[in-house]
Amino acid sequence: MFIGEVDVLLMSLFKNRGQVIELDSPDDAFNQKGVFTLIVVNSELSSKEFLRSLARSYPTSPIVVSADGEQRKDGYIARYVRFDEVADSQISFEEKLARSDISVRLIREVHRDAKKVLILVHNQPDPDAIASAMALRTLLRRNRKTATIGYLGEKISRPENVAMVELMNIDLQVISHEDIKNFDSMALVDVQPSYFRGEITDIDTVIDHHPRTPECDAKFTEISSEEGATATIMTRFLRAAQIEISAKLSTALLYGIKTDTMILNRGADLDDLEAFTYLYNRADLGLLRKIESKTLYSEEIKCYGDALSKHWISDGIIFMNLGRIEKEYLISQLADMGMKVGGVEWSVAFGIISGSHLVMSVRNSGSVKSAGRLLFELFDEIGSAGGHRSYSRAVIPMSEVKQLIGKTSRKNIEQWIDRVFRTATAQNA
Repeated sequence: MFIGEVDVLLMSLFKNRGQVIELDSPDDAFNQKGVFTLIVVNSELSSKEFLRSLARSYPTSPIVVSADGEQRKDGYIARYVRFDEVADSQISFEEKLARSDISVRLIREVHRDAKKVLILVHNQPDPDAIASAMALRTLLRRNRKTATIGYLGEKISRPENVAMVELMNIDLQVISHEDIKNFDSMALVDVQPSYFRGEITDIDTVIDHHPRTPECDAKFTEISSEEGATATIMTRFLRAAQIEISAKLSTALLYGIKTDTMILNRGADLDDLEAFTYLYNRADLGLLRKIESKTLYSEEIKCYGDALSKHWISDGIIFMNLGRIEKEYLISQLADMGMKVGGVEWSVAFGIISGSHLVMSVRNSGSVKSAGRLLFELFDEIGSAGGHRSYSRAVIPMSEVKQLIGKTSRKNIEQWIDRVFRTATAQNA
């Protein structure tokens, strides 16, 4: 029920939801029968006495005052709403989708004539990368035969990633550099060309949420470090293209956002929240719970126990050394655990993978210097380093470590990492 003069656009929006009664006179409001889902009152008629009388006449019907800036006064029985602000917010979002629709057309044009497209993710595929690759294949209107989701690296082993691939029947393929020659077109998702150190060329599309790195040349690029997950970008693209996102894809994208933002607690913005909410209503939450329950293998407990028992804290930094291991994902999981310790501003977990590379995962509270920038400044010249403000990763060949510190004993590596991080964080405090 609308009482008083109401904006035509607002009226039309409500008419789409059902039958609407329009009243010019406030007195007519008390002659109506039935229960109203909403009573909207023009602000000029919203005296305290009138609103109280309305509430007595329709005790189960919510009352809203269409206001132009004034706030509800004490004792008023109504909610004051600026519908122009509500409409403006929705229009702004639709503008964003319209801009994204242009990107969708460009992406499709880039890959239109390719018989076989390679959608390549980084060498340690995580839920965000996997889900985003699935979304890109859907956006390109392709299937498993015409678009392959692949990565260069070892078979995935992180429990929740394995569970995601197996329970959702995702065709994630390990490929070689030689295999790349069999594709007509290539897109990088959740990763940028610099990650591959010049080994990957002729890239058509790059879609990523990490900070832009040099030499990111492609026919189409969408790099938005404001978002906490590439899955957020892909969700926006799918919505812009007005594609109905299936329950399976919604579940994958939702899981990608959850894991990369630690349930919206790390590096997330309003776009991530909006995408999360949209996907949550479409996802298979039972399937998601099954995937999330597979987070740890029994043989890994000892690795964590040893590292945690020997941790040390200096100047607000917790250091944890996993030693020589085969499963790199243990390092990032341990770094996440470190941030749960009271009084800690930085968490540094590290280990030697397959005897050839030193891998570090760094986390911080988000209120100090960017973890990604710090690692880039410290280690980019001797390895691969970078990431986001509150989480980052570095991979350094052991040959480089040996040149820097000499003997690569456990004690020497720990002392070196301790010194480097305490010095760097103190300088940027």
